[in-house]
Amino acid sequence: MTAVGVSARFVQLPYDTLAPGSARAVNAVIEVKGHPSYPPQGKVFYTTVSVRERVNPYEALAGWLDPAVEVLPETKVRGTVPADQFQRMNVEAMADSKTTAQVLALRELGFTNLGAGAEVVEVQPDLPAAKILKPNDVIVAIDGNTVATSTDAVTAIRAKAPGDTVRLRVERGDAQAVDLEAVLGESEGKPLLGVRLSTKIKPPFEINIDSGRVVGPSAGLAYALELLDLLTPGELTGGSSVAATGELMTDGTVGAIGGVAQKAVTVRRAGIKVFIVPKANEAEARAHAGKNLEIRGVATFEEALKALASLDGSNALALGKPGAGA
Repeated sequence: MTAVGVSARFVQLPYDTLAPGSARAVNAVIEVKGHPSYPPQGKVFYTTVSVRERVNPYEALAGWLDPAVEVLPETKVRGTVPADQFQRMNVEAMADSKTTAQVLALRELGFTNLGAGAEVVEVQPDLPAAKILKPNDVIVAIDGNTVATSTDAVTAIRAKAPGDTVRLRVERGDAQAVDLEAVLGESEGKPLLGVRLSTKIKPPFEINIDSGRVVGPSAGLAYALELLDLLTPGELTGGSSVAATGELMTDGTVGAIGGVAQKAVTVRRAGIKVFIVPKANEAEARAHAGKNLEIRGVATFEEALKALASLDGSNALALGKPGAGA
């Protein structure tokens, strides 16, 4: 190999590659305590994408020649966000996906009022919240009005004007709740507290989802489907193996995700016959599914259940209700 060839291996280009990753059954990573569970025979799989950052010229060329691999400018993958911040955002997105999966599955069974406050995920420096709030604080009331979800908190803040003082009741760890005040800042004429929030939920029993080292929001749909299967008698998938991907929103919307082409290839190679994907990603998934993988595009969690209901032996539209609503 020439000196030029050797040196090229150490050149980092501003490109990342997305390649097929793995298909993993979520059955073994969800645990329920304090409530009956019904482990299914069927399996729900989520899929991953293998990402290589700042590849060298050889890796980029190999990616361009492989139809299953996508080579993208790194700015298209994470914009102008620094790599460490992008990773942190993906870790938080996974945490949010697990929370949303629990909310959707439990709501399907009649459990409501799960919100326990707006949890502080990040505090922006040099803004009002930085003086009084810390990550993991939970806002449970604003100006005397109960806050059950992050939406409640955002709505309360937006009803104010820049310069207004807000009174926050905050739970911090196991300590007694405290009352704090902040003067709202301003961004584009709108009031700003300067925090990023997520809904803290309080399930009626203990649910643990072990996501391991996987990050990002796209496993949310698979987690919700498997949790629902675990909490109800019968077989949501009809006893077969089904893959699912999609970012779940608390209103039941299934949002688009990245890397669906690589995920379709992953599912196809795993021998799974049905792949549920966001409706917005359906065409791209079909283009990489081959002849033996059936793609089901869905826009909502209810549509995902309807897609499963068409499988032989599925009870997706006739779920048992193992507990009274709360």
